[in-house]
Amino acid sequence: MTIRPAIRPAVTRRLALLMLGTALTCALGACSPGGTMPESNDKLDRSVLDAARNGTELRLSDATDFEWDQAGFITEGTPATEIESAFGEAITREKRYTASPALFVFLKDGKVAKAIRITPDAFSGSDAKKKYGREVALVPVEGRSGYLAWRE
Repeated sequence: MTIRPAIRPAVTRRLALLMLGTALTCALGACSPGGTMPESNDKLDRSVLDAARNGTELRLSDATDFEWDQAGFITEGTPATEIESAFGEAITREKRYTASPALFVFLKDGKVAKAIRITPDAFSGSDAKKKYGREVALVPVEGRSGYLAWRE
């Protein structure tokens, strides 16, 4: 009587499960270019939309419930290389960011802490790819209903 045949299928199964787990982890974002994948945040997205619709100022720190010390954004179509240059990570697996009209990037101690998809198309590219401190506010643009500018 030998135990070898009984051990081989168990080892093979464990190895297959380990490989499957690794593949799933990569597919779900842990193997992203910079480690941070864009996510949704309904509270922040709704707050930005309300400020744009109502023409009101929004302090970004009031609309977030996580730690950050700098923030900025990019617009749809921004090349991954420009995102990496501005924020230290490419954040997207594609050559250009195309998942939403804007992507807010939040940094903590110089590293990307969160990247949040924003649905309102309310921002000027001239404010993009810059870092702003915790005092930044999204303010209505005079004469341009529905637009917000980043101001410290």
